[in-house]
Amino acid sequence: MAETASILVVDDERGIREGCRRILMSEGFSVDVAENGEEGLKSTKARPFDLILVDLMMPVMSGLEMMEQVRQHDPEIIMIVITGFATIETAVEAMKHGAYDYVPKPFTPDQLLAVVNRGLEKRRLTLHAQKLMEERDQKLLEVANEESKIHAIVNSMADGIIVTNKEHQLVLWNPAAVKMLNLDKKLEAGKDIGETIQVGTLINLINKALSPDSSQYTAISEEIELANPDKRILMANVSVIRDKDGQDLGVVSTFRDITALKELDQLKSQFVSMVTHELRAPLSAVEGYLSAYLSGAAGNDPHMNRQMLERAKARTHSLLDLVNDLLQFSRLESKKVERKKELLDLTDILINTVELLRNQGEANEITFSLDLPEKLPLVEADRSEMEQLFTNLISNAIKYNVKKGKVAISAGPTNHYLSIKIEDTGIGIDKEHLTSVFDEFYRICGPETRYITGTGLGLSIVKRIVESHFGFIEVDSNAGKGTAFTVKLPIKKEL
Repeated sequence: MAETASILVVDDERGIREGCRRILMSEGFSVDVAENGEEGLKSTKARPFDLILVDLMMPVMSGLEMMEQVRQHDPEIIMIVITGFATIETAVEAMKHGAYDYVPKPFTPDQLLAVVNRGLEKRRLTLHAQKLMEERDQKLLEVANEESKIHAIVNSMADGIIVTNKEHQLVLWNPAAVKMLNLDKKLEAGKDIGETIQVGTLINLINKALSPDSSQYTAISEEIELANPDKRILMANVSVIRDKDGQDLGVVSTFRDITALKELDQLKSQFVSMVTHELRAPLSAVEGYLSAYLSGAAGNDPHMNRQMLERAKARTHSLLDLVNDLLQFSRLESKKVERKKELLDLTDILINTVELLRNQGEANEITFSLDLPEKLPLVEADRSEMEQLFTNLISNAIKYNVKKGKVAISAGPTNHYLSIKIEDTGIGIDKEHLTSVFDEFYRICGPETRYITGTGLGLSIVKRIVESHFGFIEVDSNAGKGTAFTVKLPIKKEL
């Protein structure tokens, strides 16, 4: 768009409104703000906007309700959702109400500008395409024969685009559409779309858009699932192009790949299910102990009552461990951990961790050995995360060891990495389980581990800490012979 783009920011949080306004005005955009959906709707009726940034959860009028009403009087306006409750359901619902994209809170200026620029580019292309259609005397087929700038821009877009005329003939497409729809036939302008594109759900959607019953709609959105050769889920948005007299000229179909969003939603469901399972058992045990104590079912034996309370306390402690691990795992997964990196000699951390955990191994007469040079090369790392990393690994080496077993810790430079090895003489891990030991909530079940408590998140946290410091971790184990974990961290400075 040649003139300055006008943008409206609608959000009930003043900080978000003003932050967006400053960021966008610094890029030369004209920016208005509104604190709720009703005020934003009045602004859109008072003057035209090229793009609206709208929050979903607002008082007076919600973002979805405002979007619905805005779309009625300005169907071509670009609407982008900014929300702190970004889920696949909210994303799909927002797109069905006409949203072009969404930005989850919190976001950086670069993230905001990237999605705004994409939206404005789509706005410009849409207006340009409409102008071309009016100038071409209602003949969409001629668009494909024009070696114009619009054709080059459409080809470079990440969203898939297919344009057909009212005779269901293929007019325009881009490489993104060919890839998303798994098309292996050569596309030709003027060919019937039903013969060229073997995607029944898309053909039905285009037919539905061009049917007389859909004359009141400007766009229809629907999910399309493709099975071959790779499973893919697309959000298809089919928009009917009409002339000033309301006559159908054709259809513009746009596609966005939402496969990753669907997979993320499924992973979240699995994660919730696993957390629920891990919480249920200890909570049920605590409830059983307390019920027996309060009801007097266990009798009046003080020793027995104390034993039940101690077991309840132990179960509560395991729940706290699980909650703490979940919080740490969530922080690492969301990339919101504040790290205070410094040049560290890991010698003291390794020695102090062994001394701290030595008492845990006394019951099984575990012996410890440390093979450390006088000075280790320095690594750039967060001290607290290094302490947690080696606490988890050495604690596991103690818990999964045998009576009178050994735990050996050694360290030294290996090429460009500092290699730290924690080795035990414990029960070991079968080869079939080695690829899964770093998965969330993964615990090996067997007679040897029946009475060993744990959250199943320790090694997942370890792996994320190592990877966040640009290192990697290896595991080597044989059932009945012990396990060795080797952490390799980039050397920052040689001593």
